[in-house]
Amino acid sequence: MTQEEKNPSEDRGKGHDDDVTLEIATPNGVFRGSFDKNDKVEKVIAKVVKDRDLAEGDAFELYFAEVQLEPVNRPLVSFGIKKGKYKLTLVATGSGV
Repeated sequence: MTQEEKNPSEDRGKGHDDDVTLEIATPNGVFRGSFDKNDKVEKVIAKVVKDRDLAEGDAFELYFAEVQLEPVNRPLVSFGIKKGKYKLTLVATGSGV
């Protein structure tokens, strides 16, 4: 098979099947964005904290329904977040107040 005959999606890296759309309720409003299902929870938290202008020194926990997504070094897919849209909640747990 020549290069021209190959399926265009081959050798293109990650496909859209690896993306999940998250709607995350935070203390500063709702964050909406897409992540790779293999992204770690800590990466998601860091992006949401920065985007929603939350205090970066505070501790945050991410929840999927009633389940806390921890340890944060696990990928989203390990919590059953595989494909599609999900609603999560980001909770500040250590504000130092």
